[in-house]
Amino acid sequence: MENQKLINGAKEILKPFLEEKNLVLYDVDVVKEDGNLILRILIDNPSGLIDLNALAEANEYVSDRIDKYDADMPEYMLEVSSPGAERELRTNEDILKSIEKYIHVETPNMIYEGVLKEVSEEEIVVRINLKGRFKNQSINRKEIDLIRLAVKF
Repeated sequence: MENQKLINGAKEILKPFLEEKNLVLYDVDVVKEDGNLILRILIDNPSGLIDLNALAEANEYVSDRIDKYDADMPEYMLEVSSPGAERELRTNEDILKSIEKYIHVETPNMIYEGVLKEVSEEEIVVRINLKGRFKNQSINRKEIDLIRLAVKF
């Protein structure tokens, strides 16, 4: 209950900042790591590239305001970062924006990595490399357990 209060407070506080800076909220969560409560805020630029200055500004903005929001919030540490280069593609819009990008897809029976080529309501098509041969692999969207951007090595 207190965690949800902290999450909702952070979201409310961030709205004007994000609008002013043309940034998007990817996620807000409260996690416990090594006995510490962490308010984790992930923000991004609509282009997918956010700079450290924007993250530092967001951290300062939230830090200056959240304690004033509600004095009885639990003790926590604040962490503001980007969702990272290998962020999960959570929405259909995220997936559509990732056409021609290198992705990682997990299904119950397989793991695929390749370039996302096509997206429809029923399936996605990923261009994968099979021992030097490229193949377009269709994957039923209902079978996808995880889809995220990937970094190609």
